[in-house]
Amino acid sequence: MTDTIARPKDDITWHVMQDLLSRANRGVQKYTTTLQENNHDEFLNHLYEELLDAAQYVKKEISIRQTVHQLAKDYSNDKELGEAVRRIYG
Repeated sequence: MTDTIARPKDDITWHVMQDLLSRANRGVQKYTTTLQENNHDEFLNHLYEELLDAAQYVKKEISIRQTVHQLAKDYSNDKELGEAVRRIYG
């Protein structure tokens, strides 16, 4: 049985759907079972660890964004701003 899901109008949602499908396929290849069939893992512990990782990634991006906003205030033109951003972030 093949389920067909209509593509949503929102591209972000579409990309998330594609990511979920890709991740599910990688999981089956790696663990040779589906999430639905797997009754042995400690899912809450895995989720907690993933959320801790996510919190760190979000905090880093917030820090970068704050730095770039401050640089935009500090530098009067795009060339100087670009040079400052490249010095910090490569």
